[in-house]
Amino acid sequence: MLKPYILFYSIIAMASTLKVSAQENVVLETLFGKLATYANVNAPEKAYLQTDKDLYTNGETIWFKTYVLNGITHTISDKSKVVYVELVDMDQSIIAQRKLFIGQDGACGDISIPDDIEEGSYLLRTYTKYMLNGDDPNLFEKEIDIWQQKLNAIDISKREPTLSRAEEKAPKKELSTTITTRPIIQFFPEGGDMVEGLESVLGLKVTDEKGNGIAIQGKIIDQNGKLMGSFRSFEFGLARTYFKAVPNTKYYAEIQIEGKTERYTVPDPLSKGYSLQILNRGDYLRIRVSTNGANGLKGLLLLGHLRGDLILKQFLGANDENAITVKLLTSKLRDGVAQFTLFAPNGEPVCERLVFVENPKNDIRLSLNTDKRNYSFREKVDVSLDLADSKGRPLEGDFSMSVVTEKGLKGKPESMNSWLLLNSDLGGTVEDPTYFFDPTLNGRQFLLDLLMLTHGWRRFRWQSFTKKGVSKALAFQPEKGIVISGKTTAFDNPYQPKKAKTTLSILAQDILQEKNPTNAQGKFSFGPYFFQDSVETIINAESIADSEKNKKQLAIYVDPPFPKIQIKNPKRSFMDRVTMTYAKPYLKEAQLQKLMDLKYDPKVTKLKEVVVKSKPETREQRINKELNTRTLYGQARDRLFPDSIPWMQNNTISVLEILRLVPGVQIFGSIPNQLVQIRGAANFSGPVPPLFLLDGMPVDADFIQTIPVLDVLFVDVLKGADAAIYGSRASGGVIGVYTKRGENFDEAPTWTPGVFNAKIPGFYKARQFYAPNYAEAKPENEKPDHRLTLLWDPALVVRENGRSKLNFFTGDTAGEYVIRVEGITYDGRPVSKIQKFNVGVNSTH
Repeated sequence: MLKPYILFYSIIAMASTLKVSAQENVVLETLFGKLATYANVNAPEKAYLQTDKDLYTNGETIWFKTYVLNGITHTISDKSKVVYVELVDMDQSIIAQRKLFIGQDGACGDISIPDDIEEGSYLLRTYTKYMLNGDDPNLFEKEIDIWQQKLNAIDISKREPTLSRAEEKAPKKELSTTITTRPIIQFFPEGGDMVEGLESVLGLKVTDEKGNGIAIQGKIIDQNGKLMGSFRSFEFGLARTYFKAVPNTKYYAEIQIEGKTERYTVPDPLSKGYSLQILNRGDYLRIRVSTNGANGLKGLLLLGHLRGDLILKQFLGANDENAITVKLLTSKLRDGVAQFTLFAPNGEPVCERLVFVENPKNDIRLSLNTDKRNYSFREKVDVSLDLADSKGRPLEGDFSMSVVTEKGLKGKPESMNSWLLLNSDLGGTVEDPTYFFDPTLNGRQFLLDLLMLTHGWRRFRWQSFTKKGVSKALAFQPEKGIVISGKTTAFDNPYQPKKAKTTLSILAQDILQEKNPTNAQGKFSFGPYFFQDSVETIINAESIADSEKNKKQLAIYVDPPFPKIQIKNPKRSFMDRVTMTYAKPYLKEAQLQKLMDLKYDPKVTKLKEVVVKSKPETREQRINKELNTRTLYGQARDRLFPDSIPWMQNNTISVLEILRLVPGVQIFGSIPNQLVQIRGAANFSGPVPPLFLLDGMPVDADFIQTIPVLDVLFVDVLKGADAAIYGSRASGGVIGVYTKRGENFDEAPTWTPGVFNAKIPGFYKARQFYAPNYAEAKPENEKPDHRLTLLWDPALVVRENGRSKLNFFTGDTAGEYVIRVEGITYDGRPVSKIQKFNVGVNSTH
């Protein structure tokens, strides 16, 4: 019989309870130290990105703001001062990149969507280099949909708005409630394992083959058909049941599909082990640990943390008990995912459970009001904000505000609350995380606890804290500014690093010069610097050697300005479940705005006959024009010239080596057995190799490797749609190798040993959002105003009194509009709020 033991554990008294005696396990004490180092020294960063809306068309501007926060406290991070924002497609190909400096209120920017962009779903990704440390970085990605619209300027005044082919592509199928195939059932015993003789909570997740949750009823039976418990799955297919396993017995889950019984084997219980059960009561957690082992709970440790911040540390077994109950008050805790782990005396984690903490005292009241509900066209709108805590005390923070047509928003995208408090700590694996933060949802806390029961902690693994050995240095240190870095190598061998004395000269208004020696691997680094726009630089390198005889000619390689990252894309599996029928009304308004912009654009005017004198072609244009006559496809996006790269001037090197310089192209193996893979080129059978061309004729990769590199004039790489001209055989992309034919392009650019000229891009300077002031009579105000985003303010600050005011004007398009505010308080609490109003209604209230 289990011996019960109850402990009341108050967070208020934690300081005295956390003191441990000298007899406690040294291994576990080491674990505490590493957890403290993680929280206080190596705290992770989290980034979040806000946009003015969720739906765009080609030619529009994406306005955004990004925050970089301490991953534990959610206050502004004191580590990184550089943040990156990328627009990528579903194949992880980068469409646009921004490098931004992080101020006290985050960083804001914009991206102009190319007119020829392919229609589809895209991701806006934001991150710092420091966040790339680790095996599988969890970066914030916001899904947006971009639609393609084409306008004809000839009949611009007569043309009515029409829909793009997006409407035809939008899925119309409703989610089926009829189950016709065998569902997939996953089992999640609370704490990790069921144990014979101990009451167990068994979590279940019921999905179809695409991962969609299925609502269904079922039961748990033993091998003799005896009913042990029943279950019913809710949203996302989540369910749970209770039963006590007995020795030498098999258990099964059974469901009915169209009159047919489907049976699933439940994981076997452990004959000896531990159970960890947690009941979330809101203002406190009831934590119960039990065992059927002969030694009881002696020497075990129960540890709890919230995002790495220690909240519970209790050594068990002092009274030889077989069960213990701990009551943990939540009144002093932050909101978010807490992890509770039971450790054996050797430091091995034996049980784990996640709990979502919601402390009512952390609630924030954001009042967002307009001076009235209904407005006329071009009327001034006054907005006021009041920010206070649960007791009415004013709070301070930094926010962004967008005012957009209601048609420009879709469903409930990831919010700052759902990302920071939930999804970021679960590896971005939660489908529709905002669902669990809907205050109107009945049973929300119950569903949220089911989510915790069926998920694991993703920020770190305990094994990395307990393993012996020297900790590795971080691969990516926090960036404080723009760093110009690279390496020096032997001029004729890029794989032979050479120590050197390097000098950087920045050719700005005042020439800045700095000298630094490389390390033994030839790596150098200058900075950090702060500058916007691009600057011209010259880097010189002088070999360090014992004598003049041993000095070598050097090549200099500068690191690219943007990191190259490879991450998993957990959102991909959710994409085909999103309906896009909401896009139809938005596209009508977007096209009307484009038509008006084009009609009233001073650059689109019927001109009298004029004589246009063309500018002389540059050398680069002339070379590419002549080379394009040799290809079927014309100009390639990626074109490389081996004779402009010093380490390619060697016939012992394969021509395929040059492909390492192309983003998204990977080279595997060594000469003569090299393989080429273009990122995203894959089907259900695995990676698809590219099509190889030699002077326009298809050949195999082995033959390409026999071509002397000194005979190659240029190499083209075609990816995605660019390779469509060659049909299905180019589904893996195209590598085109073109040999020399006696071309003479005058002076070819050459590399000078020990000298490198580079244009270094600076921080992106955000454009100013245009919002007209119709209180003033200006000629530009006569233009029709069909703006879809009426206001974008990324620098909305709420100070000491917790209040802020601002105003804007409506346009000429009637309908419902949404004011969306998101941000973070200075003490690390995320805030999201929306308010709606109408335009085109004459009533004043």
